[in-house]
Amino acid sequence: MKILLVSFDKALTQALEEQLKNHEVYTAKNAEEALTLSPKDVDVVVFDAISGAISEEEINQLYEKKYKDKRFVVLYDELFPIDEKNLFPPDKTLVSRDLPPEQIAAVITGKEAAAAPPKTEKTEAPAPSKPLVLLVSFDKKLTDALEERLKDKYETQVLKNLRQVKEKGKEAALIVYDAISGSIAEKNLNELSQIPELREKPYLILLDELFPINVEGIDLPKKASVNRDAPPELIVEEIEKLLSAEAVPQEQPAPQPEEQPQPEVKPEPVPQEAVSPSLPEGLEEKEVKGAIVEAISRELHGLREEVRADVSSYIKDVIEAVVREELEKFLSSAKINDLVRDTTRRVLEQKLKELLE
Repeated sequence: MKILLVSFDKALTQALEEQLKNHEVYTAKNAEEALTLSPKDVDVVVFDAISGAISEEEINQLYEKKYKDKRFVVLYDELFPIDEKNLFPPDKTLVSRDLPPEQIAAVITGKEAAAAPPKTEKTEAPAPSKPLVLLVSFDKKLTDALEERLKDKYETQVLKNLRQVKEKGKEAALIVYDAISGSIAEKNLNELSQIPELREKPYLILLDELFPINVEGIDLPKKASVNRDAPPELIVEEIEKLLSAEAVPQEQPAPQPEEQPQPEVKPEPVPQEAVSPSLPEGLEEKEVKGAIVEAISRELHGLREEVRADVSSYIKDVIEAVVREELEKFLSSAKINDLVRDTTRRVLEQKLKELLE
């Protein structure tokens, strides 16, 4: 069997080639390369539709321009779903790209029927005996670690896209959202905040330092955030804090008895004897005030100099430590020759001295 495999995922391509080693397999990184370089007389076109709607257009191009009478196997990704109705090839099979390579290969060769893509219809699920925690992430290592630590006290379910969150979110006690996709995750969280049933849910947002988002700008009243690289135990601890806060009912303040107005009692004026300050003989009031001001000024000046010296020393230490750390990171990772490295070090150290002077 001649098989054309279109994917820029090198790991997936190699895994499928290994499973299909008894067949004649041609590979291409995208539709343009397939149209230009790949043979026309193939039996099956396997297309990795990891790019969502963009992949739909590429599949249709392959069908219309070169492979109109061929069978298509489309590998869909749940994070970037495609609409089967938008695909032109009549003879097509959709299969999840997250399945084991041997199972995908069996579908390609016709030895196994593909599992139907997930349906969008809502299904009534039985109420779980434990609180349901949704883990929205496509990082399997992360979700496995969290599931292992949550399984004794909570029901967990791993979701990979916004559509699934909208369907399952109403049943959840808490939603853990992995914001590794940066601005896309921020957009999705803002969209969830517009749905009344989901807006009031507790959210734990897992932040990525490489793709930061504006957590404060997301209108979710019960949100918290933690670094996604934190130990799983710490993330679980944050989950339990949010759920504990949700379980504690808000105490209503007890009604206060109305205070009865008390009759106003006007104090009787007490006669005061006028006491005029007396100064030692020979001292004028201006001289006393001047001495007091001078003494206070000396104390404040000394205190100000002490604070200035402490703060200046602290700032210098911090700047020096940070700059040296960044300098070492840069020089250890930069792939440049020794001459450029030495020159760069001298320049940066000179700038550091100027900054600290």
